[in-house]
Amino acid sequence: MKRRQALKLSSLGVLSLTAGINSGCSKNKLFFNHGVASGDPLEDRVILWTRVTPEIPKPVEIILEISSTKNFSKIKFSKRLQTSSISDYTIKYDFQIKGLFLSGDIFYYRFRCDNSVSDVGRTKTLSPKLNKIKIGVFSCSNYPAGFFNAYQAAADLDDLDLWLHLGDYLYEYPMGGYATNYAKEIGRIPNPTHEVITLSDYRTRHAQYKSDKGSKALHKKAPLIAVWDDHELSNDAWKKGAKNHSLDGSEGDFFARRSSAIKAYHEWMPIREQQNKRKIFREFKIGKLMQLLMLDTRQYGRDKQIEPFEYLQESGFKQAKFYNDLNSNNKNLLGSEQLSWIQNKIASSEFNWTIIGQQVLMTKLKFPNLLKMIKKDDVPDFLNRYLRLRELGISSNLDAWDGYPAERNKLYKLMSNVNSNFLSLAGDTHNSWVSELTNDQGKKIAIELGTPSVTSPGITDVLNINKKMYTEQIIAINKELKWMDPSHRGFLTLECDKDKILAIFHFINEIKKIDARIASSATFNIQKDSLKINQLFA
Repeated sequence: MKRRQALKLSSLGVLSLTAGINSGCSKNKLFFNHGVASGDPLEDRVILWTRVTPEIPKPVEIILEISSTKNFSKIKFSKRLQTSSISDYTIKYDFQIKGLFLSGDIFYYRFRCDNSVSDVGRTKTLSPKLNKIKIGVFSCSNYPAGFFNAYQAAADLDDLDLWLHLGDYLYEYPMGGYATNYAKEIGRIPNPTHEVITLSDYRTRHAQYKSDKGSKALHKKAPLIAVWDDHELSNDAWKKGAKNHSLDGSEGDFFARRSSAIKAYHEWMPIREQQNKRKIFREFKIGKLMQLLMLDTRQYGRDKQIEPFEYLQESGFKQAKFYNDLNSNNKNLLGSEQLSWIQNKIASSEFNWTIIGQQVLMTKLKFPNLLKMIKKDDVPDFLNRYLRLRELGISSNLDAWDGYPAERNKLYKLMSNVNSNFLSLAGDTHNSWVSELTNDQGKKIAIELGTPSVTSPGITDVLNINKKMYTEQIIAINKELKWMDPSHRGFLTLECDKDKILAIFHFINEIKKIDARIASSATFNIQKDSLKINQLFA
């Protein structure tokens, strides 16, 4: 076939599809059941997202409208967009503000088709002239564990410039699995009810999470910057597998499962996609005020986690081999490509603050003797196994940076060579943490804040322990740790200016019913240059 003929036929095909879309809009009833969202704001652009549910499953066309007013009295931009089952009827548009808005201006957006209109979203780009900013920080939002009241509480604050999600935006477990104890009672049974494995499964689970009232409220109030952790794929994932992915073939090929999880994530999240869909580490800049580096410590460069029980045999613990493997320079968490990227970014220019948003704690951490805090009748079986490891002095969470100490040292070396004030943000643990990170020479490298979970159970939900004793002892035995809270769900806010950051842990009142009240809070002041952190008391 000649090139001109091929182009002609291709054009006819496009025209035919477009005609079908245009004529189908008024004949196909559409619903916007999953709200709207914006994300990945830059100085000149931001991603706008929605998902449409057609009554008749066929390609559809909808109209994106953007206005400087909430009532859309003056529409400044309009564009026709198409979607279909190929992208699960999701739509993402990378809107450029050039000629329409100034950088940092608030504007409103919506999607419509005839009489069907989406929620109205509010968003903004990141002005390089900003000298202060307020950021929300979230992690571990587990649908069957409770209502996303933390999202609603943050939306009710109505003053976030943007929010971060550090991973475990959703969970892959089946009904009867992790954190589903009260799911039936509170009407939060996971959909599908089996473990999420296929593309259809991941899409269905994302749709359920986006149906939560609190989720809709926060997504439409401010732009999101997100990274995934393991549960968007499977528990304790690494670059070639996952702890919860079956090795017997019953859950299929791991790489096919990973591709499905990543495709669904990009469809359902307002994230700017890169050519390599597995690559999500990226940079955001706010003038000289802040550099935000969002990392991937989960699946891009991570080698398999050390499993200490594999070194525990009848003859004893193979200590030399364990520590040789643990401290290996070849054991990656970020990987060489991401480390080089970090080095280039932090050396490129000076900022008042460099904030690292990532999944797991950098803090060096060991748990106290939990058996002394639990009544004998309440001791779960797994703690007896854990006790043997504790007696060996092994760090308590080798899925975090403690399992990759050589990689942590490499990162700390890069950070110590740069004149910047570093703040690490972490999720994953479901509890709240404040630490002063130090290198092996005892030099302070950064402050780390671990954000509480939105709903996922914390340690005091799982174990009936003396909370006061636990908190006091874990702080006493860990030199870097300055404060922690093991009992509350919620979120973190950062109020940043060029000289200080005010960090507030907001603890919500309830998760088993809709109740967005903030019951209590803890506030810390971080001073620039000295990286001195103080808890503020009312």
